[in-house]
Amino acid sequence: MESTEREDSLTHDNQQGGGIALPGEYGSTNFNWMVFLLIVGLSAVLCFCGLGRRTLWQDEGETAVLAQRVLIYGIPRALDGYNLVYQEPGGLYQYDKNYLWTYHPWGQFYLTAASFAVLGQTTFAARFPFAVCGVLTVALLYVFVWRHWRSPAVAALSALLLATSTAFVLHCRQCRYYGLSAFTCLLVVVVFVEMMKRPCRQWWIMFGVALAAQFYTDFGTLVVILPSLVISLWSMNARRGELIATAKGFALAVLLIMPGLLLHRHRLVAAGGGNHTFLSMLWPHICFFDNWFVPLLFLVPAAAVFVLRQAKSDRCLSEQNRIIITCVFVICADVAGMAWIVPGPSVHYLMPSISLAKLVLGMIFVEGYVLLRQKGLSLMPAKIIVIAGFFILMFSDVFSLPVQYFVRGDEYKDLDFCSKSKPFIRTEFTGLIYEITHDFVCPDRLAVNLVDSLVEPEETAAASYGELVLMFYRPDVRVYGPDTLSNAAGAPDLFILGKTPWLINIEEWLKKYAYIQCLIPVPVATFGGNFPEPSGHYFSTSSRQCILQVYLRRDHENRISKLPKTAEELEVYLHRCH
Repeated sequence: MESTEREDSLTHDNQQGGGIALPGEYGSTNFNWMVFLLIVGLSAVLCFCGLGRRTLWQDEGETAVLAQRVLIYGIPRALDGYNLVYQEPGGLYQYDKNYLWTYHPWGQFYLTAASFAVLGQTTFAARFPFAVCGVLTVALLYVFVWRHWRSPAVAALSALLLATSTAFVLHCRQCRYYGLSAFTCLLVVVVFVEMMKRPCRQWWIMFGVALAAQFYTDFGTLVVILPSLVISLWSMNARRGELIATAKGFALAVLLIMPGLLLHRHRLVAAGGGNHTFLSMLWPHICFFDNWFVPLLFLVPAAAVFVLRQAKSDRCLSEQNRIIITCVFVICADVAGMAWIVPGPSVHYLMPSISLAKLVLGMIFVEGYVLLRQKGLSLMPAKIIVIAGFFILMFSDVFSLPVQYFVRGDEYKDLDFCSKSKPFIRTEFTGLIYEITHDFVCPDRLAVNLVDSLVEPEETAAASYGELVLMFYRPDVRVYGPDTLSNAAGAPDLFILGKTPWLINIEEWLKKYAYIQCLIPVPVATFGGNFPEPSGHYFSTSSRQCILQVYLRRDHENRISKLPKTAEELEVYLHRCH
């Protein structure tokens, strides 16, 4: 009975509180399956096209190798008796004394392992489940918006903004938790809103499960958004029933995540922002948000208009406005919380809240349309202005802050930063389309192909970068990186020094052992390979050459003939995919 009264109250609030659904202008209130399938289909094309073409990069290799070990041991082990997964200086709580991986939650590893079990251990299979999560996030956002706004046009606009987001697509094309975290974060908010409408057992159980899913995907995100959900009880006008349901959901979540809390306790205690101040991280994350989530030029005026309108009105907040406020709370918590706990600025830390940001951006467009109509502008010009704004936002930076991309200058010192100043016409989306439909070479792929040709099973190889990639593609080879090379029992059969050659002191090894050196120039169109940051891709990075230094132990000089000697042979190496 209380649930029914609650729904009636929300319906009344929607009618009296300035709800923005205008079915007469937005079209039918029925669920439009054709529009839904077109947007989900577009998202699938962007997420899956050429998904297995590019070689995994270092962080993807970490996820893939640990997923391989899940298939063997049932748990992600850092050491399989052969190779050690280790890439953090100092190894800060990456694994316990039994080499059980504790640095990340295990959800991504089991999801990848399931994909390997069904599709085989390939590059495509490694990225497949996270691309699926990206598509599901777009679908869930469409259904969620339609359910509460009853307008296919509003739902389509929000979902389309998400599906065509370059940052979102790039992160969902990773063998990494980013796409999964975007889905689970949206799921938490969706279930929370539904629980506020119907605080019954079904929804508080789903709320607890959703919170646990977020923890086992990315516990950092759960930690920073929990306070925003508590504050949102006020914005959602929670009563006794909703408060009890929320408490039950939290209690269930605690029970479900208790094993993970015990496993990751050292990692959680050690989590922190490192040697930086909160403000030094907050500003770049705000700029990331402005460039790839919601332009502040839209958000700040829209927030001011909303506050002034509510201050002058004696009406209750509509259900839709309560949802938008909840989304804003979660977004703010994500941006501020990540600025507090992360070691450095990166777009991927904000990826969990990107769907909520696109919902807010979609509603800003809709509110702008409503305002134009209220000011007397006719139907067609108002629609043209909204559509034009959408395309300008997609293909230009005119609405974003005039700032340079925030990347670590010491790591990318050889890039041309003049090309990263704010252009009027941005080529990100068109560049993304070109990038996913064409092949691009990278040093990691050449390194894998060289190991395939020059190293026999049970021999050793060392790499200055990308050793985890080699572990995935060649699990039968002992592979060492800069942090594990000291564990080598003897001289590696092959050294490959790529984009960070200074991480290995090759001179020390050349003094003790005889090696044959070969320098291979690799044209690199994208500095980071499949690196998810938009600032490291084809559309924002100048082409350059990377000199790959190859050192083959002299007692294997009979294999030197396998190295590429001509441009044609190099092309074969560069374009051989796995």
